[in-house]
Amino acid sequence: MDFKNILLDVGYSNIKDNGREFRMKPMYRDSSSDTVLSVRKDTGHFIDFSKQISGSFEHLIQLSLGLKNIDEAKTMLKDKWAVNGEIKREHRPSVSGVKIFPKAYLEKLVPDHSYWESRGVSKDTLRLFCGGIVNGGTMSNRYVFPIFNSKKDLIGVTGRYVKEIPEDKNIPKWLHRGKTSEWKYPLQVNQKILKEKKEIILIESIGDMLALWECGIKNVIVVFGLNISPSFISLLIKLDPNKIFVSFNDDSNNNSAGNKGVDTAVKKLKSHFDPNQIRVAFPTQNDFGDMSREEILEWKEINILEK
Repeated sequence: MDFKNILLDVGYSNIKDNGREFRMKPMYRDSSSDTVLSVRKDTGHFIDFSKQISGSFEHLIQLSLGLKNIDEAKTMLKDKWAVNGEIKREHRPSVSGVKIFPKAYLEKLVPDHSYWESRGVSKDTLRLFCGGIVNGGTMSNRYVFPIFNSKKDLIGVTGRYVKEIPEDKNIPKWLHRGKTSEWKYPLQVNQKILKEKKEIILIESIGDMLALWECGIKNVIVVFGLNISPSFISLLIKLDPNKIFVSFNDDSNNNSAGNKGVDTAVKKLKSHFDPNQIRVAFPTQNDFGDMSREEILEWKEINILEK
């Protein structure tokens, strides 16, 4: 079925080809995004990422034309575009759930902030994120940050190793527990800031976030690595920013993994946002945690304030 021509006849314009789907601005509501509405090429199934609504092609026609019910949409599709019978239904793959951790785990956190204080992070900042040291188990000798969802369920923890790592030991600096692709951090603290600022800085780790936060830069989201997941894309579309800064670590003097990750992230983002909305802004050192306050504020002046 030629869904694109039907959409053009209905009144949609500037329809973007995005692989298995079309992207466009919805007719049925005001929006500043030209890509927030997705329509599958094979089924016509639509998703409005900002409003978190979805449904069949008939439902989209009903919404777009302001029809009373879906039967009117089916009749119009039959009479005007010779669409007979049921349109192929959207196949919905099984969704793996996000694990909820018992909040009793938080009782293990000892409010010892000395590691981060030695790195220039204030107690006032650290208290916002409810972290602490764990002295036993898989997170032993780590400063652990809890990760909550919008319902304030504990959906994960991430911990920074705070001891010296012996050369003969392979101990990761950061250790995660939970489904990081579903984490939206630190929205429990800065969601209002992100919506008001309309600019979002994407960074790799909580260490980067804390360094920026101490300098008054709070419109950040932690990616927890380099991968921009579909859930993360949906979050960005819902927040509807005017500008997205990709500020992963600058690994040009090491293995360049972060730089390659930036290329991949930018490519994904350009599938959903206007390229003019996206800017790469590497830290001037390997990461923001390695930069002084003066260096971070200069980075902000050059990369953020003048754009």
